[in-house]
Amino acid sequence: MSDLQKVIIIGGGPTGLAAALCLAQHNKLSPVVYELRDSVTAGLGGSLGVPANGLRVLHRLGIWDILSPRSVDVSKTVLHSTSGTIIHEVDVSTDCKEKTGFGYLRINRVDLVECLREATEKYEIPIHYGKQLTSIVDHGDTVTVEFSDGTSVSASLLLGCDGIHSAVRKIHIDADVLPEYSGISAISSIVDDVIDRDPEDPACMHATRTPHGLLATAPCPANRVFWFFSKEVPLPPGQSSAEVRDGWTLHRQKELEDCRSQLSTVLDCVHGDWGQYLRKLVDTSTDVHFYPHYRLPLGGRWFIPSGTAQGSPRVLLMGDAAHAVQPHAGQGVGLAMEDVLLFSGLLAQYQAGDCKALEDVFTRFVKIRRPRIQRIYEIASHNGRMRRNQSPWVVWCKEWYMWVMRFWGMSMSGVENGDVYYDVEAELNSDTAC
Repeated sequence: MSDLQKVIIIGGGPTGLAAALCLAQHNKLSPVVYELRDSVTAGLGGSLGVPANGLRVLHRLGIWDILSPRSVDVSKTVLHSTSGTIIHEVDVSTDCKEKTGFGYLRINRVDLVECLREATEKYEIPIHYGKQLTSIVDHGDTVTVEFSDGTSVSASLLLGCDGIHSAVRKIHIDADVLPEYSGISAISSIVDDVIDRDPEDPACMHATRTPHGLLATAPCPANRVFWFFSKEVPLPPGQSSAEVRDGWTLHRQKELEDCRSQLSTVLDCVHGDWGQYLRKLVDTSTDVHFYPHYRLPLGGRWFIPSGTAQGSPRVLLMGDAAHAVQPHAGQGVGLAMEDVLLFSGLLAQYQAGDCKALEDVFTRFVKIRRPRIQRIYEIASHNGRMRRNQSPWVVWCKEWYMWVMRFWGMSMSGVENGDVYYDVEAELNSDTAC
């Protein structure tokens, strides 16, 4: 359709950059990215896991050759008991690679963002930093936004890809939907590995459940390791969302100190070579971060229906701005990449005249995505509850249960093969066409 040309994308993280790249490549549109933070802080973050469903999309965006050298191909997940013995090992790669061509990668967020930025440069996609959104006006055939620096811009379409604390959602789509605290927080760090491993050794993730939370490690590029201690932490005092966020800012150092102190006690209860290894990693960590894990409640609005026969909504949320789940299913990046590819495909049908209105594209996008989002949301919530405080007896029972599960080949995370084999492009051939 000729009414689609320029696209405003709010958010310069993985979702926004991938959306810009996909719309430029596949839909021949002209996206422009606007990011609140500066170019350095916009790319910061910890270590990310990207399963096969997300990797499939990144490959289709043409960045596999620059992404792969900056990531680690993980072969399996190993669950340890507090006594140091191995309870269970799960191959997270072989079957996935056979069925999809992709396994499971770990990559630092800064490297993923840099790979996407390099790809957008090839398509001459502008990225503007330090742009704070202040207003959105949807005219039905175009949309206009204003920023705090007094500038404004109009386009055919606006995508809100600005994360869980989305300004697009707050200003225009659904101000009543606020992030909610999951009850679980984590301290983490990326450090040089304390073991000089053979480059040919398979890369693995490791985890131990304790009465006070989950201890885990994941490999990073350049022989580094991401470790984290995920546990139940009370919400700081505060009535409004803003007050709670300020509360985290004020209490972050205290919570970090409390977590580190408790972590030292927890490490005393983890034995064997595995326990000694964890202790060495933690002792060598100087840059340790505290992260409270938030999510968005299910059922929020992702766009505003027009309500009239004239015009069509021009603003849509995607990624964490629409459906942030807590990170305990390892599908945050994967879900966002699925959003990007599905929306691009639906938009292509609109451009070809198969859909009469842009609102039909938005409606179908939401209809297709909600069931999958709900499933991953529930898995992540369940896994998060496993990190809450529990008695040593309960931990022992769960270790025994996991030892039994290995004989049945059951999933440790609740994320089944069907979830990582999922190909979002198959939805474009479903019976729910416009």
